[in-house]
Amino acid sequence: MGAFDPSVSGDIEGTRFVAWTIGRDTPDIASLLLSENRLYFHKAKTGVISCVDVASGKPYFLTQRVPAIRTTYASPVAGGGYVFLTGRGGNTIVIKDSEKFEIVAENDLGEGVDATPAIAGDQIFIRSANHLYCIAE
Repeated sequence: MGAFDPSVSGDIEGTRFVAWTIGRDTPDIASLLLSENRLYFHKAKTGVISCVDVASGKPYFLTQRVPAIRTTYASPVAGGGYVFLTGRGGNTIVIKDSEKFEIVAENDLGEGVDATPAIAGDQIFIRSANHLYCIAE
């Protein structure tokens, strides 16, 4: 995984066109989340999350174990100053959208979730194995 100058082509490894690279603990199914200048990503299909500066690749936190999440297919999503991390077991862990890993809430739907949650306004939609949930105040 890395950041590259998109205006060039060919083999640019080791050139000034490569801003940064990360060679391990990167995602395979879940997409990355860009929020402000922070890039969040899961390690493969695990409940391990990392966050780096998008411009420099400098880590804010790396391979942070997320309690209650063992595996994940869902991509992280952000809204209202928070990042939502959803595991296959149905748990959603809410962390602050910041340079420091800080858990603010944990929720359990009690059934499996493979789909990425969707945020619309003040609502979050989560499709589980058997239901579609809308969570709002």
